[in-house]
Amino acid sequence: MTRHPQRTCSSLAAAAVATALAAAAATILGCGTGGSDTHIAIGRRIPPLELKPLVDLSPLVASSGRDAADGADGVAAPEADAGPPLEGKVTLLNFWGTWCPPCRRELPGMVRLAARLADEPRFQLVAVSCGTGPRDDLEVIRQETLSFLRERKLELVPWSDPDGRTRFQFAATMDFSAYPTTYLIGPDATVRKVWVGYRSRDEAEIATAVVTLLRSTEKKVPATKSG
Repeated sequence: MTRHPQRTCSSLAAAAVATALAAAAATILGCGTGGSDTHIAIGRRIPPLELKPLVDLSPLVASSGRDAADGADGVAAPEADAGPPLEGKVTLLNFWGTWCPPCRRELPGMVRLAARLADEPRFQLVAVSCGTGPRDDLEVIRQETLSFLRERKLELVPWSDPDGRTRFQFAATMDFSAYPTTYLIGPDATVRKVWVGYRSRDEAEIATAVVTLLRSTEKKVPATKSG
């Protein structure tokens, strides 16, 4: 895993120190701790995510609107100018960075999982591309992220946290302190499981946890009485 420092908004000097420490921490690697059912974030409700998409979501939104008009039983795609919705979906929220070696090894597995669940409208992967500082230049992080995804031929909708609000909030309340960190969030917007760092077996473990949660939260169709 790659550690990041505690973030603070107290002063520009503190932010500069945080940026320098985060850049240095990018070279510190370690083994992941695996999935946790006892992490401090388990059971906590996630507030609306203040994230920005790094690609144009208009086609996705338009497609979702057509599906709704055709009577499809799905969950609407996020609005082009809003963060990803959590209510009603099983969400895999992953904080990663192109500069983070464990993140680069982990992300393809996340993309494979999302591809396998592409026809499941109740699931979403929210992969948040992060820089090494408390705040990111939106255009810089966009270019770096899309270039990385193109080089690796990875297809996903990448998100960003340019002003650092989401990362600051998660550091303060969800014990977010390393890259990559992944939160499995239920349809009620509460955290169900957390993975810190990366291990090669995490892909299978995460996939099992996601599928299990989808099945356990699937709406039950009442049985019809025979006449």
